[in-house]
Amino acid sequence: MKIFVDKEIKSLFVIVIAVLLMFMILGQILVKLIVDDYKQSMIGHDYGVAGYLHRHGLDNFQITRAFTAEKTNADIEAGQELLQPAGYGIGTPNSLIPEAERFYQKYAVLFLMLSVVLSIAILAVVLLFAVRQNKRLEKATTDISIFMDGNVDIRLDDHEEGNISSLFTSVNMMATSLTSHIVKEKQSKEFLRDMIADISHQLKTPLAALQMYNEIIQGEKTGNNVVDNFTSKSEHELKRIENLIHNLLKLARLDTSSIELEKSIYNLREFIEESIKGFRTRADLEGKIITLDCDDHIALNFDEEWLLEAVGNIIKNALDHTDSGGRIEIRCDETPVLTIITIKDNGVGIHPEDIHYIFKRFYRSRFSKDKQGVGVGLTLSKAIVEKHGGSIMVESDLGKGTSFHLSFSKLSNL
Repeated sequence: MKIFVDKEIKSLFVIVIAVLLMFMILGQILVKLIVDDYKQSMIGHDYGVAGYLHRHGLDNFQITRAFTAEKTNADIEAGQELLQPAGYGIGTPNSLIPEAERFYQKYAVLFLMLSVVLSIAILAVVLLFAVRQNKRLEKATTDISIFMDGNVDIRLDDHEEGNISSLFTSVNMMATSLTSHIVKEKQSKEFLRDMIADISHQLKTPLAALQMYNEIIQGEKTGNNVVDNFTSKSEHELKRIENLIHNLLKLARLDTSSIELEKSIYNLREFIEESIKGFRTRADLEGKIITLDCDDHIALNFDEEWLLEAVGNIIKNALDHTDSGGRIEIRCDETPVLTIITIKDNGVGIHPEDIHYIFKRFYRSRFSKDKQGVGVGLTLSKAIVEKHGGSIMVESDLGKGTSFHLSFSKLSNL
């Protein structure tokens, strides 16, 4: 049987069998003691009967024959007829037969003690086995937790025989495979980060040159409407390229966990008011309204620079998809465990086909009217919020508007 491959289970069975054998031997010794005791009691009883008969004049030979001769069924029946009327029979209470009562009391207690000792011995063996197995499992649980916390070098102790060690070996193999994937993934992310950084660095010089050339052309004031129109469009596209490069660098840093957030506790209302400031002019020019509903006492632990980027991207997205006369409402809420920032607009909404993909980088909806975006802003916002230990959720009703909910655990404030 496979169960006996486990060395500890084999040891448990060997110990239990040894305990049972020991008690079987003790049982046989006890049986012999019982028989000897019974024989002594029976002989003592017979001596008493013989003495009684002798004192009452019965012949010695007949008394001896009465105890040593073989008894027939007729003798037993005659004795039964003689003694039963006097109340001496199977149904007679032990208390009326001193020898039976003494015998019962002596060996009932003895057998009870033996049963208790046997039960305690077996339970002790099983308990010791269970405690040892539990300690191994507790240590394994602790080691797995340490592994999950980032110490990928730790492994479970699988040097013993048995099913648990086989399981630990499988877990170690899985951990080794997972570590290998983690290392490869880290190397890939670092390669991507370095490649984006290198490309971005290489692009900065020609981009700066193009911006300078464009400014020179604009400064010439040629009076040619076609030239002026193209230089204006060039300036806009150059800014888009510069913004994309910066966002890609930020995403690369977040993906590779190469940034450390510098968190502090800030007043949330003051922070969001600061976030809105940069969009007030645009909102006024486009005939849109931005409102804020946030209690003064709400505080949150975050990195101001990075969360400003996340909230700003979502506000910009709301402005991009809201028509003139539209409204962007920003609200803060608290629950016993969460702080929630909600950014809601009454714009065009998100098509149901796109709702599950809006946070995917470079995703472009076939229904979107925004042809200028590059599909990075919301991806960056999601990465920043999750870096803060929070989550972001979107709700949208096509043609009626969209709501983004940024939720942060209050535990991060501790």
